[in-house]
Amino acid sequence: MSTAAETGLTPRLASAADIIPCTEELTHINESLHRQEGLLAASAKASRMLLEAPDVRGAIPEVLRLIGEAAHVDRVNVMLARSGPEGEPLLVVVGEWTAEGVPPHINDAEARACDEREISSVSAELRAGRSVCINPGAAGCAGSSRFEGIGTQSKAVVPILVAGEFIGVVGLDNTRQRRAIEAAELSALETAASVIGAALHRQRLLDDMRRERERAAEERATELAKANAVIRGNLERLASEPDLNGFLGHLLLEATRQFNAASGAVVVSRDSLQEWRIAAHVREGKLEEPSYPISVPTGSPFGNRFGQPHEPMYLDIAQQHQEFWPGMLAFDRREGYVGKVVYPLVFGSRNVGFLILRFRRKAEDVPHSELLVALAQQATLAVQLTRLAWQAKEAAVLVERARIGQEIHDGLAQAFTGILMQLGAVEEDPPCKNKNSNLAVVLTRIRDLARDGLADARRSVMALRLDQTRRTGLELALRQLAERSTVPGGVTCTFTGDEINTGLRPEQEHELLRIAQEAVSNAVRHARPSTIRITMTDDGSHWVMAIEDDGLGMGQSPGRHERQGFGLTSMRQRATDIGGEWRIESRPGSGTRVSVRMQKRRT
Repeated sequence: MSTAAETGLTPRLASAADIIPCTEELTHINESLHRQEGLLAASAKASRMLLEAPDVRGAIPEVLRLIGEAAHVDRVNVMLARSGPEGEPLLVVVGEWTAEGVPPHINDAEARACDEREISSVSAELRAGRSVCINPGAAGCAGSSRFEGIGTQSKAVVPILVAGEFIGVVGLDNTRQRRAIEAAELSALETAASVIGAALHRQRLLDDMRRERERAAEERATELAKANAVIRGNLERLASEPDLNGFLGHLLLEATRQFNAASGAVVVSRDSLQEWRIAAHVREGKLEEPSYPISVPTGSPFGNRFGQPHEPMYLDIAQQHQEFWPGMLAFDRREGYVGKVVYPLVFGSRNVGFLILRFRRKAEDVPHSELLVALAQQATLAVQLTRLAWQAKEAAVLVERARIGQEIHDGLAQAFTGILMQLGAVEEDPPCKNKNSNLAVVLTRIRDLARDGLADARRSVMALRLDQTRRTGLELALRQLAERSTVPGGVTCTFTGDEINTGLRPEQEHELLRIAQEAVSNAVRHARPSTIRITMTDDGSHWVMAIEDDGLGMGQSPGRHERQGFGLTSMRQRATDIGGEWRIESRPGSGTRVSVRMQKRRT
């Protein structure tokens, strides 16, 4: 669709028809988030059910029912990787749930097992840890009918990975309709698959242990009963603990007690700030702040070394020479620690955090403990549930912003438009055509006020619209802001910054646009400028966005103005939230300059 800038046409006033699709889009986003929330809730319930069940495999059908109903599909099965009679790689159905009237696979000898060599391209994706969506019968969709399923219209396949090892898949079939599973739902399904995988992995370890040594198996069962009590307590705390850091602190304390660790930490990824941050830190059985920096940038040596998914590892502190986190190695050696375990919290195909345990003894066996696997899964689930809550909150805020914008558009803006139309009619009367009459002067003043009010209403509607940077990019959004903020005969607003490709995250570009909108609005309303310049420049390692006007400037210091109003505080907070450096410079009679300096993302 061509923009006004591309066609050379004057931008028209946004109509209610333009805003309704935005509201529908938000409703769709909200529904997707609700489905994701339902899947994550089902995963939490399934995790508890698997932990409490005496027979994990016996509980699988009920777990699959929970997931299938939450995902709105009508067949869910678990297929585990097995070797055939001649060593061929197979995927074999070991558990299944189907809706009423849907044919099962588990009772069909042909559909129950699938040779991975027949689905080599799909198998390669799954073994690489990537989920796959299949539409049987669609053009270009090749695969095995046994793998696709009986009567399947659309299918999502999620890999089960335990400690980086591929052990099988969870398949979700729609047999009555073709419905694509969105990315948000797929992410939640990956959490559910990891819960099932951890349970199956634990069950497999128990079975092997029983076969090898009966006495050792009995002792291990006692230990696992204790671990299950710990995990159940954590699940109940997860359901009631509103604060992520509080829950992670309790989980970390429990982990250090169970493994007799001297210290530990939980590190989480803060995408909006592009950093790794310590969410909880334990030393000698007590939660406390670390003596070294609490966060490091995403592009730091720590992020470069551990940012990509990897298997749990044990580090010998005496043999460690590189300092990945400033001050951490010095802390480890000062406290006399011998080794530490770094366990990644993996969601989908990326690390969302780490569980770190430090020991004053050799502890090479700890990374392979099933209890540690379960604790790490719970920590990952807590991080994702918190992210989901923030996404739902953000979606609700955007819905409300769209509603308010529509009210301003349909109410205030239309009222100003009506005033201008009535003034045009009045000015046609002979007494009003005399330019020297008092009536003509008053009408001109009324027209100017109405035009300013209409321009303010339009700016408010644009500020309340959905994140424009996601659809158009920051450059075009800033250019449109400049065009719509120009008032003929009043304020001229310009933008400079051609061919910008910041490489920043969409959330960061969104906040930069909001800061620019607030700065322009403040200038027009308070400074009475004749020109406003918006610039976006590259100084090598940073992007600098600036909004500068030639208005009245500030009679008081910017800090005092900030304490008296909301606009400056809001701009500063937005810049801080995305890791930017916000500045304001102003002198009486010399205008005002607002700027945000953002570090470039490393490629």
